[in-house]
Amino acid sequence: MRDRLTSDLGVYALSGLFSLLVFAFALWLLSRTLPGGLGSRQLVGLVVGYLLFIGAYATAWYIYSEIDSREEI
Repeated sequence: MRDRLTSDLGVYALSGLFSLLVFAFALWLLSRTLPGGLGSRQLVGLVVGYLLFIGAYATAWYIYSEIDSREEI
């Protein structure tokens, strides 16, 4: 288990999970601190932006794993 978590892909997975937790906390904090709370347009914009980021992140993760699997060790 430790080998998986300390591998390159494990680090990618843990950092992706960390970014999700930070995003969820930021949404919670914004909904509590903004005078009118988060409006639906603001929320949709933030979520779509985050999903685009995660899409690029997952694509990079996939490309990296494909490159890693084709290399000869």
